[in-house]
Order: sequence, then C-alpha cells, then structure tokens
Amino acid sequence: MKDIAAAADMTAGALYHHFSSKQDLFAAVFHRHQDRAFDVLEKAVSKGGSFIELVGLVLDAAAELHRSDRGLAGFTAVATIELQRHPELRQLVGDDARAVYRFFERMLAETPDEMSADDLGGLVNMFVAMFSGFSIFGGGSRGIAAQLAGIEAFKRMLAGNLVT
Repeated sequence: MKDIAAAADMTAGALYHHFSSKQDLFAAVFHRHQDRAFDVLEKAVSKGGSFIELVGLVLDAAAELHRSDRGLAGFTAVATIELQRHPELRQLVGDDARAVYRFFERMLAETPDEMSADDLGGLVNMFVAMFSGFSIFGGGSRGIAAQLAGIEAFKRMLAGNLVT
C-alpha cells in the first residue's frame, strides 16, 4: 500500500482512510474499470450490425480504451489472473467478475445472424479468451501498435479476407 500511496502522492494512512485493505482497493479499481469499459463497449454494440460488424466494433472500442488508458489494459490482464488465484477477491467483486461473459452472451443473442445454440457457449468463451489476450497484449511491452495489428488481422480473418 505504501507504493500505491506514494504513486498517488499521499500517505499510506490516507489511503487506508479510503480503503481498509488491498482487497478493498482492488475491488474499487476493478469496479471503476468495469464501469468505464462496459459503458464504452455497450455504446459500440448499440450501433447494431451483423455478427462480424459487432465483433469489429467491440474490438475497435476495446483498442481505443487501451490506447487512451494503458493502465486499463494492464489491470484487465492482471485482474483476470488475480480473481482466479484469490477467492476473497472474487467474493468482493461478486457477480461483476462474470460481466464480460454476460456482455458477450447478450451480444451474440442480439445479433441478426443465425447461430447454432450449441455454438453459443463456445463462442462466448472464445471471445472472453480473445479479449483477455488482447488486453494482455495491449498492456505489454509490444504496446498498442502491436495490439492494433493483431486486431486488424483478426477482423480480416473473421471476414474471410486474411488469406487469399
């Protein structure tokens, strides 16, 4: 907490005034990032479109979020791992830990394209894994340019334009 307080230009005591533990601080940051990210992603899919168009809109929105806030990309990557490792953190964030699954379930349910019900669970898992991976990549040492190149390649692959 001392390092976090120093980075925030405050004392550890002042930080503990607002958050009683590291876990409470994690949960607050988690909820803040979740609220911001899902506001942006919901606006992106509200434009509507085909399955492939919606995926592209969400990928572009996520890339813009990561470009504008590198901390979000890094925290998203770390939060996924920490929530798996620490049951007490999962308990603190509660059902919000599954928000990304609900988002993709809703997106796939609302697409005008027909999909087999048998494929929906696998698609949701694929998108959660893919977005987690892009978050890790966006927060990593190769940075946003590499993340954008990966996203563009994925969008071309999804549209059937990657391999000629």
